[in-house]
Amino acid sequence: MSLPTSDVLRAAALRLTRFPSAPASAGPVAVAVSGGADSVYLLCALWADEALRPRLCVLHFDHRVRGETSAEDARFVSALCAALGVRCVQGLREGQGGASEADLRSARDTFFAEQRQAVGFELLCTAHHLDDVAENALLRLARGAGLAGLAAPRVLQDFRDGHRRWRPLIEAGIAKSALLSALRAAGIPWREDATNMLPIAARNRIRAWLAEGGEAALGVGYADGFARSARIIGEAQAALADWAHELGCVISAAGTMPVGALKGRPVALAQECLREFLHHQGLIDPSLKSLLPLTAAIVGGGNAQSAVRGVVVRVKGGELSVLTEAPSFGSDERRLLVGSPDDECGLLAEIVEVDAALWASLSRGDISPAKEVYVAAPAAALGWRGRSEGDRYQPLGSPGSAKLSDLLINRKIPSERREALPVVLVGGEILWVPGLPPAESARLACPTKGALRLTWLGPCLG
Repeated sequence: MSLPTSDVLRAAALRLTRFPSAPASAGPVAVAVSGGADSVYLLCALWADEALRPRLCVLHFDHRVRGETSAEDARFVSALCAALGVRCVQGLREGQGGASEADLRSARDTFFAEQRQAVGFELLCTAHHLDDVAENALLRLARGAGLAGLAAPRVLQDFRDGHRRWRPLIEAGIAKSALLSALRAAGIPWREDATNMLPIAARNRIRAWLAEGGEAALGVGYADGFARSARIIGEAQAALADWAHELGCVISAAGTMPVGALKGRPVALAQECLREFLHHQGLIDPSLKSLLPLTAAIVGGGNAQSAVRGVVVRVKGGELSVLTEAPSFGSDERRLLVGSPDDECGLLAEIVEVDAALWASLSRGDISPAKEVYVAAPAAALGWRGRSEGDRYQPLGSPGSAKLSDLLINRKIPSERREALPVVLVGGEILWVPGLPPAESARLACPTKGALRLTWLGPCLG
């Protein structure tokens, strides 16, 4: 569907539901626009506000995942902005092809940070809506998230670098179905991202599940209920965070957090501080088992340390810190159980179905092996250990075997991270090391119902 003329598009934009007044901010108001329906609606509805219109600056980031289709998205956004008379700044990811959700998000956030300096905005608008709130809640509940995770995405969120993100679709109570209907009625086109329909990402699978029977199981308008609960949880989390800061539990420039003032305080307060500290360290969705000794030490005024997603966290002398030296796993093999994260090594093994769509995506190389791989291997024979001298294996697609140390160097994995990487084994042979392709011997030959998915939950390897 091609763009209508500028006059027609502008008239159509004025027909969309107006948002509440934008939060106070200085300088331009940035708008993240992918070209999809959500962000197109966001931009057009913001443009309809005459006071806000001259301040708008669109940011479009080309992830370069879908080849020419991604480039077409960029051209569409550029044409849309030209028709509305809005400034548009575009960015490109350095690499091409598939990558993990975390890597794509990191590249996009880096672009936003660069443009914050170049453009000078304090407020960034994103197109999250009520359906996103429901999807997030289900995903985070399944992972055992804390209050901050369950409250996301918030209507207004403050970031450490001083900018804020505003999500007016959530504030206005707009769901996906409503915005699609409004765009169709107004004759405003948008771009479709076919990868959103693939069952690769957990969020896509949740979205499909809700679309098939969400209203039948939970009732019409269930997303409104999720949004109300998220707001209540967010208010409770903010209250605990304010209390902790009043007690001096603030992350220092060195990355540590004083927690001595929490001795004898409620466990919920200690957990909030601990989760804030872990989030600062890039350790997301820790297991309850890994948190228990740390929480007990904080409330009891003692000392403890625990492995969290492959990183050792310590409470000592009333201070939270992360051990800077990389953990040494040693050469003893440990069993890797299926279905729950292993906090010592940061690995998660799951039995999944690789259907035709996912198989096609894997065949194209859309999924980076840095943090996630799909293999054909017996789950009962899984194990892991640290690196050993002389380790070698044949990576997927390679003509022969190579030294593990050489492979890690060639992939430019930082030296300080190499020793902290677990070596996944099957029957004693190397199956995978995070950051590298899996073993050729475990190659999937076709769509498979009982495939093994291995996920690295540890810190970014970049």
